[in-house]
Amino acid sequence: MRALAVLIALCLALPLAASCVKLERQPIEKRFYALETVRPGALVPATKAQSPAVLLVRRLTTSSRLAGRELVYRTAPSAWTADYYNVFFVAPADMLTQDLRAWLTASGLWANVVDPSSLVTPSHILEGNITGLYADFAASPPQAVAEGQFLLLSGGPDERRVLLTRQYRTTAPVVSRTPQEVVRAERQAVTALFAQLEADLRQALAAR
Repeated sequence: MRALAVLIALCLALPLAASCVKLERQPIEKRFYALETVRPGALVPATKAQSPAVLLVRRLTTSSRLAGRELVYRTAPSAWTADYYNVFFVAPADMLTQDLRAWLTASGLWANVVDPSSLVTPSHILEGNITGLYADFAASPPQAVAEGQFLLLSGGPDERRVLLTRQYRTTAPVVSRTPQEVVRAERQAVTALFAQLEADLRQALAAR
């Protein structure tokens, strides 16, 4: 009888003990990245603008595929996936806009490069839409892809002229399937895209 009583007491105590245990799940660890695209010194040397020209760089738009901050992979001809655990620190549109403004400021093509919050009246306006920024694992060999369309306007608000409109697509090899390598390759692809854009802008301004 005594043993039975002890057994019943233990059976009653176990659920109570279990209810006191605090079960904790490990938090999901995300890793954050930034492209930090910087104009290489090997490009055409930056020269100080001879006129008080001002370029307004509007915030770049992006395709719906780049609406989030997750790294994007193309895994098959019609298959895409977003990496929930590896993301950009800020949205691609904001990150690329900031890098492009800094790039064009360093180019010396304009006396000033401003954003839409500036009260200065611009002589030129640059608009762009980034249609692709992803790692293409369906390609052989794998590669990072940067795609975008840009439009350069000149003149006052009552008379705008299109000086340049062009679509760009640049790639860079992805050596290993790691997020760090994907970001490095995407930075290389964006650098090539910005370099092509700068060259075309320089040519368009010279031909005006």
